[in-house]
Amino acid sequence: MTDTTKLLEVAREELVCLWHDLDEARRRAVRNRWSVACDDLVDRIKALTPLVGPTSWEEVQIRLLEDEVYQRVHAELGIEAPVDMGKVAEHRAYLDRQAVVS
Repeated sequence: MTDTTKLLEVAREELVCLWHDLDEARRRAVRNRWSVACDDLVDRIKALTPLVGPTSWEEVQIRLLEDEVYQRVHAELGIEAPVDMGKVAEHRAYLDRQAVVS
């Protein structure tokens, strides 16, 4: 593995972590909406995404997909990042069923 390949791999992993951090920042924000911390994380996501490509929607937290944050960020960058909202809805239904069972 070349140094460039390693660097790209690390950057892609960091991007996945940034999406997770954005979801956490939203949870901590007033009324679970948005904060300056969210803006900062989106700026970092926008800086990395053009360099390594979009994170797969399947690696992004469901709330960011349902609220179309993931889609908006990529649209603002002019990068195609389609999401299968049917599968997102199926996963939400699964999570809701699990919450009832718990």
